[in-house]
Amino acid sequence: MPSARQVNWAKFRIAVVSLAAFAILAVVAYLLAGGLLFQARTNLYLYLPDATGLSSGAPVRVDGIPVGKVRSVALSGSNVLNRVIKVTIKAESDRLARIPADSLAQISPDSLVGDMFVDIASGKSAKSLAPNGELAYKPSAGSLKSLDLTQFDQALKSIDAVVTDIEQGQSRVGQFVMGEAVYADLLKRLNEAQRGLRAATDVTTSIGNAIHTDQLYRQIADPLVELDQSLARLQSASAGPGSYLHDPAEYDQLRKAAEDLRSSIATLRGTAFVRSEAMYSAWNSRVQALIQTVDQTNAGPLFETSQWYEQMDGAAREMRDNLKDFRENPQKFLRIKLF
Repeated sequence: MPSARQVNWAKFRIAVVSLAAFAILAVVAYLLAGGLLFQARTNLYLYLPDATGLSSGAPVRVDGIPVGKVRSVALSGSNVLNRVIKVTIKAESDRLARIPADSLAQISPDSLVGDMFVDIASGKSAKSLAPNGELAYKPSAGSLKSLDLTQFDQALKSIDAVVTDIEQGQSRVGQFVMGEAVYADLLKRLNEAQRGLRAATDVTTSIGNAIHTDQLYRQIADPLVELDQSLARLQSASAGPGSYLHDPAEYDQLRKAAEDLRSSIATLRGTAFVRSEAMYSAWNSRVQALIQTVDQTNAGPLFETSQWYEQMDGAAREMRDNLKDFRENPQKFLRIKLF
């Protein structure tokens, strides 16, 4: 017979296991509820003409963001075409403020195997959807059976046609994969390009010479080295242009000469000759009188004919001849005449 201590220990273990089981059950229930177990929820209603593929627990999304799940899908009892099926949506209350009242809902495929979900497109109304409100239904372009599977089948047929062309070698890709002609042509072109590159980089060509020797480098580096040396000599020179970099005396002297020239110009501007209008007029009158005198002289009879010029030229010629005779025979002009 078990002792009281053993009985108490067994009871304690049963209690711990029960608490753990309840905790696990609560977590599973919370996860199955999509995280909405302890959140305030409200119902929204959507009427559909057909509920093919839509079931309880299907997700509800607003612009791709989950806001709840489908609680139930049942017949509404209405004979109106677009209100045959009544869908009750369990949504989070705090999400309603982000759903405009003119939002539109439609049933969209969630996968290719037929799973559907409620897709809500936000409207532009400033008023939000009220709790227990009704969502407007927007007919989809087509169902999964008539649209997505058809497109998928067409895509499969296109892929099959491409693969068939490759296997039969009808396209360029098929010829490259299945045959040797395209590969051989490509290999031939690569070999030609490689031979051309080798020929261009040969040491006997200008490009190869520039690559394999330092001639081009020297053509660029030597002028730079000479320029650097010239700058170094200019910086180290104590006379000539280099002295301007070390001794500010030449600069100060040049600056002083410029200041003196500026002062001289300022002084000249302050003289009466530059500033006096009367002196300017007097000098202008004198220049005008001189110009008139020169014009009168040029218009005189002395310059109108060449007679005076010819007389002067003849006299000069005669004097030149006499001087020539005097130098050749001075005794001719030194004779003493006795009476």
